[in-house]
Amino acid sequence: MKDAIELDFKGYLVTGLAVPDGTSFAAMVIVRLPSGDQVVSGLLNRFHEPYEAKRSAIEHGVSEIDRFLAARRGLNASMA
Repeated sequence: MKDAIELDFKGYLVTGLAVPDGTSFAAMVIVRLPSGDQVVSGLLNRFHEPYEAKRSAIEHGVSEIDRFLAARRGLNASMA
């Protein structure tokens, strides 16, 4: 798909999407978990160029993975 880019990040597959939306492109992200399950965002933002939408979606996905992993580390530390 030309309106998507993928990034393998810390064992997660992050797919940034640029969905045509009239005169702009809607940014969305799909994160495939190591288990194979997928988490899909809603509309993140709109951009004039597809590369901006895809880049923003990837950045959002990476940020969410880092936030999740940090929270999981904190939970594991508190249970030790």
